[in-house]
Amino acid sequence: MAIVRSKGVDIFYDIYNKSSHKVPIFFIAGLNGMRSACMKQATYFDKKRPVILHDHRGTGASGKPIQSYSVEEMAMDVIAVMDDLQIPKAHMVGTSLGGAITQVLCVQYPERIQSAGIICSFVKKDPFLTRQFEMRKKVLEALGTETLMHLTSTTLNDPKYFTDHYEDILAREKVLLANAPPLQVEVARIEAVLKFDQSASLHKITTPTFVVGANNDVVCPPYCSIDLANKIPNAKLKIYQDGGHFFYLVYSDQFNSEIEEFILANE
Repeated sequence: MAIVRSKGVDIFYDIYNKSSHKVPIFFIAGLNGMRSACMKQATYFDKKRPVILHDHRGTGASGKPIQSYSVEEMAMDVIAVMDDLQIPKAHMVGTSLGGAITQVLCVQYPERIQSAGIICSFVKKDPFLTRQFEMRKKVLEALGTETLMHLTSTTLNDPKYFTDHYEDILAREKVLLANAPPLQVEVARIEAVLKFDQSASLHKITTPTFVVGANNDVVCPPYCSIDLANKIPNAKLKIYQDGGHFFYLVYSDQFNSEIEEFILANE
């Protein structure tokens, strides 16, 4: 594990297969922000090229200052890691909030992005997303992290996958709870989601982009992915039939293979 200072915050990251000369791939987690969320992708790709994972500011081993947060700062953290590793360009794959970070990277740092996977993400808040994240914030403030985690597990996960893998989910929740940031930081990160709006800039993206969603994702419904693909020039779109918000874990083999095919076409 390595560390870089980005806008006054320590960002912890890992790089796997550093000696490979292929273009690296950077997996960016969603709202929980931790490297562990991307391991099903990392263990597939790190045999073939460098893979970089990091803990977002406010999560995991990274610094957790009690202050306002923004998606733009989170994108700058990714660039700080790339600079620390002296990586000129990388493939980006971001899920949910990570997909929002990837959008900012494509708009503000296009020369650093080889290709982009924007997974189960959104352009900006709408009434549905606003209600959802405002309620997450209220539950968090009133009832705490554990209660919110138990609630969101029923929306993030595909119902059948939740039932069939219940013990695994309980174990994952235990790890997430043990590494949870201060409540004020969790609130600030939710507020960053609510502030995010890239709708006026998506037409500027020239990076080859693959947008992926799932039909039964009730966190970022499929219309969010369709909207993204329609606003990003020449974006490729794929919608899974099920799998929930975490379809990329439910169907990790298929998802990893499709991401690999996309990045190989855009080396």
